[in-house]
Amino acid sequence: MAEYRWFDKGNGRQVMRKVRESVPSNRSSLAAPMVIGSFAEPVQSSADGKYYSTKAGLARSHRASGNPHGIDFIELGNDSMPWVEHQSSETELRDDVRHAVADVAAGKLPDIAYLED
Repeated sequence: MAEYRWFDKGNGRQVMRKVRESVPSNRSSLAAPMVIGSFAEPVQSSADGKYYSTKAGLARSHRASGNPHGIDFIELGNDSMPWVEHQSSETELRDDVRHAVADVAAGKLPDIAYLED
């Protein structure tokens, strides 16, 4: 339930106002901004598998221009996942090529605007 108190306005008047509830925080009472430093240990990037000791380096590896995949990655959470290189089998590749040849023979060609991007 909200708590109300009388406050002196300084000119002989008093007003009743709601008292703000204090919210506990881990911040210091000193007038200084919170600074979040670099990593204590190197962190492995999900984009390229390399280890980075600075946040800027890690963020660069998540941009399309900084990783071998050429796509932008989004940072979510702090779960660690093992880095696994994609392995394709010869049968999957052969089936994909056969399907592509069949599509071209059937007249199912890709959109030209898509190829120009």
